[in-house]
Amino acid sequence: MQDHDLALLQTLDGQYIVYTPKLGSPKVIDGMLQEHTQMIPGGNVEIVATHPVLSVRNVDLPDVQIGDLIAVDSQSYEVAVIRPDNEGIVELVLERL
Repeated sequence: MQDHDLALLQTLDGQYIVYTPKLGSPKVIDGMLQEHTQMIPGGNVEIVATHPVLSVRNVDLPDVQIGDLIAVDSQSYEVAVIRPDNEGIVELVLERL
């Protein structure tokens, strides 16, 4: 199953992604970066908010922490929220730096 997940992430995205933990060395990882959009109620007006979400295999980043850095191509991000799906994939909600 883990090989299937990796093949799926590589096929869907294929971007150059570098993960840098707070303490440790940078490493290249496979993942799928998406922009999630949601409507946020704001009084009389609804606001459209987008945020980047990186999906990675749990085995590739078992010790990921909030505040770790992710670089995709020339854009840098910080991990803001970690959401494991209990099926081997973890979604990292990112903030642009």
